[in-house]
Amino acid sequence: MKFDDVLETIGPFGKYQKIRCFLLCLFSFVSAWHAFNMVFIGAEPKFHCDNENINISSSNKSNVSDDVLLELLVPDDPCKQYDEKDIVMLYDNYTGNHVLLSNISTTDCTRGFWYSKEKYSSTIVSQFDLVCKKKFWTSTSKSVFFLGRLCGAVSFGQLSDRFGRRPMFFVGAAILLVAGSIAAAAQNIYMFLPMYFLQGLAHTGIFLVAFTLSTELVGPEYRFLVSVTIQMFYSVGCMILSGMAYLLRDWRYLELAITLPVVLFATYWWFLPESVRWLLSHNRYDEAHKYLQEAAATNGTTLSPSIMKSLQDDNNNDGKTIQNGRKYYFLDLVRTWPMAKISLNIWFNWFANALVYYGLSLNTENLVGDPYLNFCIAGAVEIPAYILCIVFLNKVGRKLIVVISMCVGGIACILSGTVYINVTIVLAMIGKFFITASYGMLYLLAAEVFPTVVRNIGVGVSSMSGSIGGILVPSLLDLNTIWTPLPLVIFGSLSITAGTLALLLPETTDKPMPQLLEDLSSSE
Repeated sequence: MKFDDVLETIGPFGKYQKIRCFLLCLFSFVSAWHAFNMVFIGAEPKFHCDNENINISSSNKSNVSDDVLLELLVPDDPCKQYDEKDIVMLYDNYTGNHVLLSNISTTDCTRGFWYSKEKYSSTIVSQFDLVCKKKFWTSTSKSVFFLGRLCGAVSFGQLSDRFGRRPMFFVGAAILLVAGSIAAAAQNIYMFLPMYFLQGLAHTGIFLVAFTLSTELVGPEYRFLVSVTIQMFYSVGCMILSGMAYLLRDWRYLELAITLPVVLFATYWWFLPESVRWLLSHNRYDEAHKYLQEAAATNGTTLSPSIMKSLQDDNNNDGKTIQNGRKYYFLDLVRTWPMAKISLNIWFNWFANALVYYGLSLNTENLVGDPYLNFCIAGAVEIPAYILCIVFLNKVGRKLIVVISMCVGGIACILSGTVYINVTIVLAMIGKFFITASYGMLYLLAAEVFPTVVRNIGVGVSSMSGSIGGILVPSLLDLNTIWTPLPLVIFGSLSITAGTLALLLPETTDKPMPQLLEDLSSSE
């Protein structure tokens, strides 16, 4: 008897699974907070050279308005300042007409910087002076975080396969708690960056563990529903983050606010089960039997000894088959043309999807209007996108949803950077809506299109492709200094290209999953 058959016997989505899936979904809040906190803690407020202590006592004028004084003190380039003697001369000769400053020489700021507190009380930019010649540190911080996410996806995936899902959940929580707390107390960018890397590593690792545990708890027909629900909690977490950032305003307080709740997950020690599938794969039948008995009792069903014996025998037979069979590696994903064209297509779609998704999310601070409200709306539009996936999942097929959502999302992304400013927010949110829908479908499509023997490898490389896209996003966003819409044009163009290529992918709706590499060749 297969494990999925056992789930049907004890209840594929009973009270036992619902409670534990809900508990695991709660971590999506924390994951979203850490994934996007840089939108607020790394925001760049308005700034200019600090002129507070400039001595103009030698001037014979004292009746100049604050606006004119600011014009005299601050050049158009906020990274430059006028020479103090020139300022006094201009101040003395001011006659009430527009001041011509084009011929006055400027120098780099020598007294530090002044930062506006209109939107942000404090960010790492204002705290560590990450502007002008140090501006690159902001995008570097974001890239370091995404590098941590990449390492977390790889390391936690392998470690959870070796040591189990449950222990790695708590190891990740401990790392996240320590790293986030130290980051909040960082005195410079060099102390902040290593901790931010660990935050990216830990929150991604825990999220993947929680995602895997949730989908392994339920029957096959409920896995997509559970995976989409986890993503919806993630979207709500984004909305909550905007409210927390609005209320706190100081980056240190915000960092603590998103980190300290991790302590609450220590209580999961008494509630969180180990994956029964993992226990069976490691021949730990007594523990697996204990969890299955608990699930059956909670769901109001029974688990007979014969069922457990049949499951054990079937698992032993599968183990022998796998042990005696050949091993598969990454190269098997590109060894033959039928497999290679699917693999490269899926990976490119994940890459492009991550560029647009994180590009639009991290760019909300640059949109017109209130940055807190913009980010909240960006999180809110994801929820109907996931609902759309559920409604049309089996009606129009996986592939068509990916094609339409990637192409429409890419077009909206390009237009949001190139058209009239009053509609940029609407277009950006349309882009976020469709790119979110494509993400939900891409994950399912990847799981269904790769043959069983290389499925974990294929999905793992897909996730890595998305992480690489995330690493590149901060640097690409800085291209707005060349041409303001350039980053969004790049993101959108890649999304349209990927969506068009998705037409070449096989449709998996109502079709059996391929088991062997040869199954793809035979379907050509």
